[in-house]
Amino acid sequence: MGRLITAEFRKIFTVKLWWALLIPAVLLSLGFTWAGSALGTLGELQEEVGGAVPFALPAFAQGINFTTVFAVILGATAVTSEMRHKTITTTYLTGSSRGAVLTAKLITYTVMGLVYGVACMGAATLGALFGGDLPDGALWFELAGVGVLALMMWTLLGVGAGALIGNQTGAIVGLVIYTLILEPIVAQILRSNDAEKIPFYLPNGSGSGMVSDLSLDLFVEGFPGGHGDDVGRAIEEIRGFLNLDGAPAWWASMLIFLAWSAVIGLSGWLVAKQRDIT
Repeated sequence: MGRLITAEFRKIFTVKLWWALLIPAVLLSLGFTWAGSALGTLGELQEEVGGAVPFALPAFAQGINFTTVFAVILGATAVTSEMRHKTITTTYLTGSSRGAVLTAKLITYTVMGLVYGVACMGAATLGALFGGDLPDGALWFELAGVGVLALMMWTLLGVGAGALIGNQTGAIVGLVIYTLILEPIVAQILRSNDAEKIPFYLPNGSGSGMVSDLSLDLFVEGFPGGHGDDVGRAIEEIRGFLNLDGAPAWWASMLIFLAWSAVIGLSGWLVAKQRDIT
């Protein structure tokens, strides 16, 4: 298994795709958090509330939710790139079994999701420093840890979806359309028909909800001078704007999305194990 994992890392690092996707992910994390922290340090706002407002926390969460698309694209290429370039047969023949090869891919790309998460966390930290206000360390690293976990799970979901679909273009386009267009439309239709709870249990809803909901909880906790009625009303307005009214707790959303990632990852593993590649 160790040799298969090493081989997978070599395949990743010998092409430009991994860093071509990482660069915009890092820039988004940096930009969102920089803007959020700069907003929280505006002079008039600080005077009004008695300190810097930790807008960097929800800004970081939104940046992470945008960067997940790059992680899921990377994961989708794990199997499909080899099918596209006709190298999958050689990979299977040189491995001890198809199952071992596919397991090595799942492990390798989950680690790459960790790499993406740590890189985005580092960029977001720089963004907060550039903006003039890095939130409390405990709050910041709690959110960063969940953000890293989200990117790992999105990468795993991408691996499974790519293995299920089998076609690289179809997998990437399908995942991007689903996450950015289809599910948001479906979610809006459900909310308009008194089924506003269902979107929280869909892949994109639970994956983004785990980070966004936690960021708002931490925002309240880190607000200068406590959190009175005005702050509470503002948070409710933000939750409504982000369609988080009635959302499960962040940890429940995390478990839901973990289940989606595991089911899709395992399904892709089973389908790819049996797929005819001749």
